[in-house]
Amino acid sequence: MRQYLVLDIGGTFIKYALMGEDGSFLESGKLPSPMDSLDSLLAAVASVGEKFRGRYEKAAVSMPGRIDTRTGMAHTGGAFPFIRETPAGQLFAGRLGCPVTVANDGKCAANAEAWTGALADTADGAVLVLGTGTGGGIVLNHRIWMGHTFAAGELSFLPVRFEGLCRAFMEDVRSDGSEWMWAQCASATGLLQLYARRKGIPMEGLDGLKFFAAYDAGEPEAAEALAVFGEMTAAGIYAIQSVLDLERYAIGGGISARPEVTDIIRAKLDDIYGAIAFTAFGKPEIVRCQYGNDANLIGALRFALHGVD
Repeated sequence: MRQYLVLDIGGTFIKYALMGEDGSFLESGKLPSPMDSLDSLLAAVASVGEKFRGRYEKAAVSMPGRIDTRTGMAHTGGAFPFIRETPAGQLFAGRLGCPVTVANDGKCAANAEAWTGALADTADGAVLVLGTGTGGGIVLNHRIWMGHTFAAGELSFLPVRFEGLCRAFMEDVRSDGSEWMWAQCASATGLLQLYARRKGIPMEGLDGLKFFAAYDAGEPEAAEALAVFGEMTAAGIYAIQSVLDLERYAIGGGISARPEVTDIIRAKLDDIYGAIAFTAFGKPEIVRCQYGNDANLIGALRFALHGVD
């Protein structure tokens, strides 16, 4: 069986795995992501290559940013500001000594779920990754939709308020306008912010584990925050649905491990469709992603095996 080296470059860690062409994990690990320079990032990638030298024939990389997977050009790098108009595929190939396929992390997650996961039997669907922001990928006719500038699925930027959107960026220097964007609602960060405001506590030190401990303890503020989070996430899905008319949305991200997350989104979407009787488009199915934290690696491998067509 052919073996591939696959890396998932994130803002905290670089996860890596030696994988079989069937998607099996042979060995895996992680190391901290260098955030200071491109040279440091390339050195870290090279160190992973050395670990598995001679055991792989091709490599695949998942990373944030606006990526042209056909050419390997990273037009932006998300959390890595030093990546801009960077020939990432070529640079990674030089350090790993083999051909390298590079793809956006949200699209990799969608690619994994479309391959053998929650969207495997779905022609048209989407993956929503609820993390620091709202990541994701769109699947149309069983293929990952890249978009004209390779930015399809950048759902963090979906407006939730139209009035004042431009002024938020042009006039108010105290605000970056993020409260007008879906990322501040349909994300783990958004959920925690809703809870912190209701409790009157700082965000510092608050995470998903602490939130759900409060939820399990019956705190009304936690239940209220989850309800508002579900409503806002469902409202965004309703808006996307008016354009794409998808069959299924798979919910990912760390907080999706709790069934209450998918349940509340599904329930609030039911409420919206029940309230707006004249809705002209179908109601999609809401499910949980199958592959969790491994999705980016699996999806990157699929891009290496089958390309973007």
